[in-house]
Amino acid sequence: MSAHASRAAIDAALMRADQPEAEGVFTLRLDKEARAFAEAADARRAARSRAPFLGVPITVKDNFDLMGHPTTAGSRLLADAPPPRQDAAVLERLRRAGFIIIGRTNMTEFAFSGLGLNPHFGTPANPAFPGERRIPGGSSSGAAVSVALGIVPAAIGTDTGGSVRIPAALCGLSGFKPTADAVTRAGVLPLSTTLDSVGVIAKSVADCAALFDVIRDRAGPPRHPMPARRIRLGLVRNYVMDGIEPAVADAFEAAVARIEAGGIAIERITLPELDGIPAMMREASFAAAETAAWHAPYLAAGRSDAYDPRVLTRIRAGETMAAPAYVALVAARAAMIEAVGAKVAGLDALLWPTVPFVAPTIATLADDDTYYATNALALRNSTVANLLDGCAISIPCPTDGPPVGLTLAALSGRDDHLLSVSATVQTVLKGG
Repeated sequence: MSAHASRAAIDAALMRADQPEAEGVFTLRLDKEARAFAEAADARRAARSRAPFLGVPITVKDNFDLMGHPTTAGSRLLADAPPPRQDAAVLERLRRAGFIIIGRTNMTEFAFSGLGLNPHFGTPANPAFPGERRIPGGSSSGAAVSVALGIVPAAIGTDTGGSVRIPAALCGLSGFKPTADAVTRAGVLPLSTTLDSVGVIAKSVADCAALFDVIRDRAGPPRHPMPARRIRLGLVRNYVMDGIEPAVADAFEAAVARIEAGGIAIERITLPELDGIPAMMREASFAAAETAAWHAPYLAAGRSDAYDPRVLTRIRAGETMAAPAYVALVAARAAMIEAVGAKVAGLDALLWPTVPFVAPTIATLADDDTYYATNALALRNSTVANLLDGCAISIPCPTDGPPVGLTLAALSGRDDHLLSVSATVQTVLKGG
């Protein structure tokens, strides 16, 4: 290996980040710092460092604390906020493993949308549609595009209702949301303290698993590929299949057929508890109620004009949610987790389409009503895993058409088992 391998890798990543297609990907570039870390990495390599990812470039979402830089979370509101005195815990773990952070990536303001639009920093275009301006998905929009463009092999994001898995699905990538308490959120600006989790976007399940092992709080058991014949998946037929676009349905059904042909057992199941989710969240939602509390000081200080109006509308909705409704929501969620857990205990994972539609053009979302309806549909399927306090991964369906994501989800704490199952599923989908 070259004595300057890390510097070469970082220079190449920064050059790719300069391409016109990468417009809107970053809210903060760390070129000078990244090159300095690369020089240090090459010195560590010469000294026979055992850091497993020495000199590998990576990006992190704009809601992670980065020492010396305000944590802006895709907003203008926090541009003058006091810079944190230390990195978020996840960033410290990445650095110890040898990763070099080349920048913070764009996101929906305060992570409060599944579409990825940002009026402050611009919206990065989905690389799966060259020459078009289609949404990348959100809220971890820049994270997904930084991987899809080959700037970095992996990116760190957050996922409250699909914010890692939605952009991964729409951009043709793999995106993993661990169980919420599997990875510390210390130094991460919150959206929902109940539902937030730190996740990974990469090209494959294997890469997601490798990053998860770096950022997780506790080491897990050894993972081994599972034989296809030992895997049982539950294909959910209700709720998550409603209103699926034909292109998504075709790609998903073809993927299911390939999975079954590969020897994996699939059971068609119905989970009536999912049909009750809209009613469960009619009077209160975790994200709106909890983010309204976080933003209350800024809104009381008259700073509402600094917000993306669409995000502000969703935050304001949380101000009118009554305490009894929130308490009822907590209880209803606990009951749903128990009921669904009992029904799927014998299955290795649940299966459904990640997003019900193909990435629309940005222009079609100019109308507020269309925007809100599309956002709600984008989040519908992926929010299920967050509400169940589970883990989930989106992997690409094999298709000659636009990207379509397939979700595999499991119960809380089953992260390592899910990753083993998903690795086998991805191999089967690739024809291996």
